Amino acid sequence: MGKIPYADTVQSYQLTLIDTTNASVYEEFTYLHFRSLLQNLTPDVPVLGIGVKLAGNPIGLALASYSPQVYGQILSLFVVPSHRRQGVGTALMARMETELQHRGCTEIEINYLTSSHSPALEGILTHQKWSTPKATALVCYASTDRVEQTKQPHLTQYLDRLLTNLPADYSLFPWNTLTNKERKEIVQQVETDALVRRFNPFSEEKKLEPLNSLGLRYQNQVVGWIITHRIAPDTIRYTQMFVNPKSQPLSRSTLLLARAIQLQVENLPHTKGTFRVDIDNTPMVKFVHRRLKPYLNEIRYAWSATKVVL
Repeated sequence: MGKIPYADTVQSYQLTLIDTTNASVYEEFTYLHFRSLLQNLTPDVPVLGIGVKLAGNPIGLALASYSPQVYGQILSLFVVPSHRRQGVGTALMARMETELQHRGCTEIEINYLTSSHSPALEGILTHQKWSTPKATALVCYASTDRVEQTKQPHLTQYLDRLLTNLPADYSLFPWNTLTNKERKEIVQQVETDALVRRFNPFSEEKKLEPLNSLGLRYQNQVVGWIITHRIAPDTIRYTQMFVNPKSQPLSRSTLLLARAIQLQVENLPHTKGTFRVDIDNTPMVKFVHRRLKPYLNEIRYAWSATKVVL
């Protein structure tokens, strides 16, 4: 058990590894989708939690996953507001680095979104000699209310034109009506084509949102898809959007997105949506800024930093 002494107080903050006996008191300190990891912390699970307490009361948590002998990833870092800027986050990160190194990790990664807390985190990363954070993606947030309220003729007319003038050789279809033959063909493409693998439509199938997960056929062959997932009762994540660039123009991707958004707005009022665009997907990044921005509640950048811990 580590201690963080402070000159201006007689108290000390205590760091401890988390297991199933004490995990429950730290659950509120991480994201909802990571709480199940805390509930299953056993020696054979490659997840590591480090908590910090003051006078027996939990005040912070660092959570990471790792591949033994290879790689670790910081999943979340949290300190209660009243104890921030006192070195607690720095101590949590240092202890996590040590523990991951003990498990054979030679490199650690952290991913985070731009927020009011980013400068404090980046200060820790700089102090502990992590790499300079690099932007990896745009993460966009919207709501059906915002889409309804924002009327931008230059975009709505463009999307309406795409939807109404779809050539006869093309057809949109609900993704959950994909045939077995089509599925096998796409699975083979995922295995052999790196680009298709990047936009694998079969990940997280248990969360698939049937309302607006769509496929695009051209001359009876599947050439694209937009896959959405229900990540909360009121939130749909637009996870994968792909149209084969070898045979289809970018506007076909826009068509899929337009129809998927339209279906959510029409059928699920007062709900939210979110999507991510990799920073190296230059055409889509430009499209977000030039066309979609008026319809979005917020655009945040995703960042990544690494540290070698040989």
